[in-house]
Amino acid sequence: MFTLENCILGTFAFVFALFFVQWYVELELEIASGQNANPDASLFTCDSYVGKFYTLNESLDCDYENGIAINTNNTVINLNDSSILGSGYLNPYTGILISNKENVTLTGNGIVGHFQIGVYINNSKNVDISVVNFTGNEISIYAANSSGILIDDNPFYTNTVGIKFYAIGDSVISNNTFDSNDISSISLFGSHDNLINDNLISSSLNGIFVDTKSTNTSLNSNHFTRSFGVDINIGNGGKFNEIDNSLSNNTCSISIPETLCRQPDTTINNPYISNR
Repeated sequence: MFTLENCILGTFAFVFALFFVQWYVELELEIASGQNANPDASLFTCDSYVGKFYTLNESLDCDYENGIAINTNNTVINLNDSSILGSGYLNPYTGILISNKENVTLTGNGIVGHFQIGVYINNSKNVDISVVNFTGNEISIYAANSSGILIDDNPFYTNTVGIKFYAIGDSVISNNTFDSNDISSISLFGSHDNLINDNLISSSLNGIFVDTKSTNTSLNSNHFTRSFGVDINIGNGGKFNEIDNSLSNNTCSISIPETLCRQPDTTINNPYISNR
């Protein structure tokens, strides 16, 4: 039953979430400008050479060092149920670097964990990441200045940030499971023509964030549970009518703007959003 107490609590939660997300966006923009500088591939010494067909035969313990750098195009990396583990997300190391490459596949039901950045994709095309477990990273997948990225069917658990796109185009994030990624599960900055669909997201202060410089983003059939922040945030409430995005069949509780969520049995239409 609706009560004044419930109204006050709901308003407080929304204001807190809005305040936090404003701070988060400013922080993420600072991080993006710093991390856009590409790491030096020669510093990836945990495993010195990764050829076109690379299979882990045992787990890599990358203690206070970077993991592996992809050296060639048209590469398949099979984690083979093994792990690439760092020394903790507070230390400035990256698990896997994919820079200036095309047609790279990362798969194999292994774990990439405990790095500042789990997988760093920069200035690359056609990168496919599937069936990989990401845990304990500051940012599990950070992609910048790239296109044709497919991130499908991966679990993201207890990271600070799940996926961050910075200047990414024509890419897909689908069928992933996000649980307890503290700051955000998915965030897009200055990205265009991307699809985010059929993801299960729980326990993040910011579920999906799309900034005002991103356009033509489709969010379809994403499901949010155990919310304690903002589930869907388009533009942080600013200049919303100047960006062209499409939302449909997303089940969530709190959004910015407020009318973006679709409850299980209710469809709410928004003049800026296509609910189909």
